[in-house]
Amino acid sequence: MAYKFKNNTGRHKFTGTFSYNSLNYEYILYLPTFIDPERSEVITKFGNRMQKGKACLDVTEDVVINYLDRGDVSAFVIVNEVGSDETASGTMQIYDWCSGNSKQLLANAYVWINDVCRILGPSGVKTTVSPIGALFYFMEQLTVQNIKKSDIYLFVDTHDETNKTVLTKIYSKNYGFTVNSIDDTTICPSNGAGATLMTMKKPSLVADTTSINFDFLMKRKGGGKRRTRYTKRKHCYKKNTIKRNKK
Repeated sequence: MAYKFKNNTGRHKFTGTFSYNSLNYEYILYLPTFIDPERSEVITKFGNRMQKGKACLDVTEDVVINYLDRGDVSAFVIVNEVGSDETASGTMQIYDWCSGNSKQLLANAYVWINDVCRILGPSGVKTTVSPIGALFYFMEQLTVQNIKKSDIYLFVDTHDETNKTVLTKIYSKNYGFTVNSIDDTTICPSNGAGATLMTMKKPSLVADTTSINFDFLMKRKGGGKRRTRYTKRKHCYKKNTIKRNKK
């Protein structure tokens, strides 16, 4: 089970706008755990992202249902440039893939970007600037502001050499993922020799609350203080239950 982002609001769906590279974007943020109508909405939106007549990254409704039932995902995010129906979307997962510890600890967990898709809307019009950059920026700011993690990570499938070469170049050149586990084995020690997934890392994230401020997630529903009781939870997760980023 993945860790959750901090959310004191009692709500699980959030919408709004933010700016990135002088453009304005709209966002939808879903933070589990859901009940209907949000659960059905997430299943529909993320299980029917179509590219060239097939589900993007093979993430179907059944896959999304499995994510939700197992608690595999920490956040579902959709962004679009204001005035455009083209979207960029993906999931986030707070999980310790790399320390090698059998016991899950938030201190050892990284934030992982998964299931990234760029989908044309009904108009079929593609924006001049890819919304993927804005999607990553939104995810980075949620990470550094909400749980104070200054790095963000993703996996790249190295089994397909073309996929590996193309995506490594894109993530490095366009989105700042400057280090990977092939060049630096300390990035993800447990993802060692023979692994078919390369870990990429974007380090040194800096909070930018002038563009979007995630303090709204800390506002309690109804105001005031609320007593909490801490319980010990066993976290379990199978590595093959999340779709990685592929070409």
